[in-house]
Amino acid sequence: MKALVYEGPNKLNYTDVPDVKPEKGEVKLRIKACGICGSDVAGYQGLTGRRIEPMIMGHEFCGEVTECAEGVKDLKIGDRVAVYPVNFCGECEMCKKGDVHLCLNKRSYGVLAENGAFAEYLCVPEKCCFPVAPGVSPVIGSLMEPLAVSYRGVGHLGDLTGKSVFLAGTGTIGLLAMVCAKIKGASKIFVSDMDDERLQVAKDLGADIVINPSKEDPKEVVLQHTNGMGVDCGIEAVGIAPTVQQVMSVLRFGGKAVWIGNNRKMIEMNMQEVVTRELKIDGSFLYGYKEFKEVVDLLNEGKLDVKPLISKEIHLDEAIKYFEKLKNHEDNLIKVVVVDD
Repeated sequence: MKALVYEGPNKLNYTDVPDVKPEKGEVKLRIKACGICGSDVAGYQGLTGRRIEPMIMGHEFCGEVTECAEGVKDLKIGDRVAVYPVNFCGECEMCKKGDVHLCLNKRSYGVLAENGAFAEYLCVPEKCCFPVAPGVSPVIGSLMEPLAVSYRGVGHLGDLTGKSVFLAGTGTIGLLAMVCAKIKGASKIFVSDMDDERLQVAKDLGADIVINPSKEDPKEVVLQHTNGMGVDCGIEAVGIAPTVQQVMSVLRFGGKAVWIGNNRKMIEMNMQEVVTRELKIDGSFLYGYKEFKEVVDLLNEGKLDVKPLISKEIHLDEAIKYFEKLKNHEDNLIKVVVVDD
């Protein structure tokens, strides 16, 4: 079968690799769509240490069942599934608590030395597969992994019914967080970014007010539209000091922010502002099994519109070129998805 093999920093090879065979409890999937994540691009450059060559990346994927091994109970050949890309043991302390994403023995597809979905086929356990409705595009199904990240993050803010929300950052996770905030009932959503094209995508997805901080002061805009009070909740989806400072500055007294961005190890911010205005901060990392199931359910119920995020659909033999484009920030691409058709 064909696959995209990571062979070292800035070196990918589209080549033949041995076919795969499902073991007990596993299904063999024909990969129908797999998104290129920012972490894949960083891994491609050798920046993270989380891609150990030679290996196959790809953890945002949707596939079609082509073979079922012994022990598979509910899936059948022809079913299309979104895949929870963490093979958890189910037996360790964290799994027994329900935190399978923190499994002490987990193997994450497309990470470290575990092969992922930039290939024609991949075998995964049935427990990691969530059926998607017949009318759902595999491309949209491949977005369930980043959507689950955003969904968990927004979940830290609680019930958003009637509340105002400020989002900084219009990458995939930020835009999906905005979609999740709308689903959870936010009444007014502000989105801030220095890229006007991406701000337009945010508007297409339902943002009420978009702000380019290179042209106007986000705090002034927010105060103008909130009777001088500030927003109830903030979402930081970049992970750098300027956007953290921006999110915290627009919160009302007692407001709450969730930080999803994970870019810089250390940042500088106004601690006195947090203390004297009694602001609250939650961090959010990855997602659990429960969140993944919930976002697939939302997808199957037709409650998600995330198509505007898809910048380009490509084939596997084009992926090397697009890894370079994403590395060099060419063409203002948000989400590139490798498809099989």
